[in-house]
This record gives sequence, C-alpha cells and structure tokens, in this order.
Amino acid sequence: MADPRHAASGSTAEQELLLAIAAPDAGTRAQHALAGLARPDIEVDTRYLLLRQLYLARFAERQYRGAVDLARQMVETGTFNDLAHHDAARALQALADLPGAIAEQRLATRAAPPGRRSFHYWSLATLEHFAGDVDGALAALGHGLRWARRDRPLLRAHAAYIRLDADRAAPALAGTIASLQRAKCREGYGQYLLGMLAWHMGDLPRAALHLRAFLTRNADADEAKTATLREELRRARLALAKAGGVD
Repeated sequence: MADPRHAASGSTAEQELLLAIAAPDAGTRAQHALAGLARPDIEVDTRYLLLRQLYLARFAERQYRGAVDLARQMVETGTFNDLAHHDAARALQALADLPGAIAEQRLATRAAPPGRRSFHYWSLATLEHFAGDVDGALAALGHGLRWARRDRPLLRAHAAYIRLDADRAAPALAGTIASLQRAKCREGYGQYLLGMLAWHMGDLPRAALHLRAFLTRNADADEAKTATLREELRRARLALAKAGGVD
C-alpha cells in the first residue's frame, strides 16, 4: 500500500514518478510508484511509467510473479506494448518459465516499431536457444537482421555462436568475428559472444580474456539484469572454469 504521508501531501502522479525514478532502493521506489498510481485523473503514459517503476521494484525484490502481473497491466495501458511484453518475458524467464517467456517475447516482436524489432527478435532468439529450439532461434535472428542497423554484427555473431553450440557449421566465421570486434556493440554482450565463439573454436586464452571482461562488467549488475543474464553468466563461468581461467 502507498504511504499515507504521500497520499496526503498533495503531490501529483508526475511528481511521485520522478521520486520513484530517483529512489535509492526498491522499497522507496515501490512506495512512490504506489502513491502516484493512487492519484486521481492520472494520464495513461504516466500510469504506464509508474507501473514500470513498481515492476522494477518488484523485480529487485525478486517478486517475479508480481512483476509479471505488473507488466501485463502495462500492456493494458496500450503504451509501449512491445516493451511491456518484453518486461513480462524477463520476469517469466526469471521464474524459469521459458515457454511463457517465449510467448510474451513473440508478442513483443509483433508490437515493436521498426526501430526496436531487431532487439526484440534477438531477445526471442536468446530465449529459444536456451529452450533448445536452435532452428527457431536462427529464424528469429534472421528476422532481426532484416531490421538491424548498428547491432547487425552482434546478431550475426550470435547466430554463429548458436550454430557452434549446436555442433553445426558457422559459415564465414572469421569475418563474423572480425566484424564484431570492429563494432561498438562488441562491449557488454559482445564480449560474451566473442568469448563463447573463441571457446568453441578452442582458443582458450582469447575465450578467457573476453569472458572475464563480461563477468567483470556484470559483477555489480542490479537484480533485473542479473536475472535476465543468469544463463549467460552461468555459461560464461562454466566455460572459463573449463578453460582453467577461474579459481
């Protein structure tokens, strides 16, 4: 429930939204979000943004089922539906409900504007890969590449990784790796892909270099990011251990 001190303060929903965004912890974030949602005559866009702040608070508190429910309320506002479905997919993934996460992420791809379609197809491919649907993952990346611009090298490298992980041939592998290494998107998730590609190719020193960078980058990640990357972090640690690069 909202803190009655906030409800009685006369603050607007927009003011509570700003306080929620700046909140130092999940509990305070949820408090301000709930106070904002309790205000009368709230604008639809503001309602969506307050629901998302509450979603982030519940995610940080590992209340993933509540986060799913909030994401679906975000969908009902009709605002940024693709991002709301993606948020629902992330919470379902954290609940280890991959079929449910995949279903929500497919809805995200259908609702996405052109500028976000490559991201959503890439996210779908990741979920399908981890669910064991290699063909589905590669097909999703193929769709994503049609809309990709700056992240094209990342999607190509991800397709190569999925192929190698499934003991399939990865055509033009050297060029794919070189393209990602030259791209700005080589940082972050790109380090994971470069590390896993090197590991599958038997280049253990290079694999260890990239995977250490990926793990270090995410060592202090928040709960939402850690939960979303849980499988990647697990695979990176396992590969690094097998490469003799971890204590």
